[in-house]
Amino acid sequence: MATHLREDMAAQTAADICAAITSALDSDPITRPLAPLWDALAQKGDGLAAQRRALERALGRARARLSVADARWDAETASFGRDVVNESDGRRDRPPYTRFFVGVTPSDAQAFGVDREVKQGRAWIEELGREPDVALATKWTPRLSNATDTLETNSKEREAAMSALALQGTSELLYIGEINVEIDKLEGALLQHFPGQPKRVASFLAATKPRRKRNDDGDEGPSGSEG
Repeated sequence: MATHLREDMAAQTAADICAAITSALDSDPITRPLAPLWDALAQKGDGLAAQRRALERALGRARARLSVADARWDAETASFGRDVVNESDGRRDRPPYTRFFVGVTPSDAQAFGVDREVKQGRAWIEELGREPDVALATKWTPRLSNATDTLETNSKEREAAMSALALQGTSELLYIGEINVEIDKLEGALLQHFPGQPKRVASFLAATKPRRKRNDDGDEGPSGSEG
């Protein structure tokens, strides 16, 4: 019985197995016509692996930008809070402090998740817009708008990158399933070509077997591959 690939196997590892099967089939004149399909599967896996690398890098970049934007938003929030306290003569029980920090302190806001930070930033900007000509609004409307817009944009970029990577995972799962179907078909074809020769049939599928620990000669042979 042929060994199927694990569903969680990396596409590059699966592609390498397909490439090995291609070489095995191509090395025997009888099975050579079967090799092109496996070469195509290897190339498909190479493409999926390259796509994953690009998507993972894009996600890493998006996360890095979001981390900076989040830290910037927190710093602006702290500075905004200090200015509001100063405008309130150091008192937190009078306007304008009570206009902006009802039920939430500047420190509390900095501990919010990104989505809630964006929502809170929008609320402050809206409140500043009620008196657009005062010094607090003139200074902080553009600064909070910029910090909040950047935070929201980078958050959406991260979400898009994560979604793309999830779709990539689905494509890779389908790829492994496709290989496993072809493994079964190949085993059937090999049994027809080499009836009563199980070792010869198994030799073409050796790459699908789990790897054993390193041998004395430095080679990592598949289990059961010794002659």
